[in-house]
Amino acid sequence: MNRKQRRAMAKQQRKKGNKDLADKVMLFDKLPDACLMCESAFDKTDREMVSSWNVTVRESENRVHLYCPTCWDRAHKMVEAVVESMQETIKTMEEK
Repeated sequence: MNRKQRRAMAKQQRKKGNKDLADKVMLFDKLPDACLMCESAFDKTDREMVSSWNVTVRESENRVHLYCPTCWDRAHKMVEAVVESMQETIKTMEEK
């Protein structure tokens, strides 16, 4: 690959990176002001809240969801319980 090709490829990657960044910034504007589950208020200027709350992004659906730490932990516990019950069900079916 010669110098001209490398420069062209680098330029193309920068353009793509800028577009990706613009898309992500656009999604940040859609960030809600409250938790999706319990509707606790979210302050975008509070560093502690920004670092502890969880954001899920579904780019294909163009959706942004926000969850407080309490709801996030509750959801993870529920998922773990479902997985455990499914594993127990599979185990009992294999034993039969």
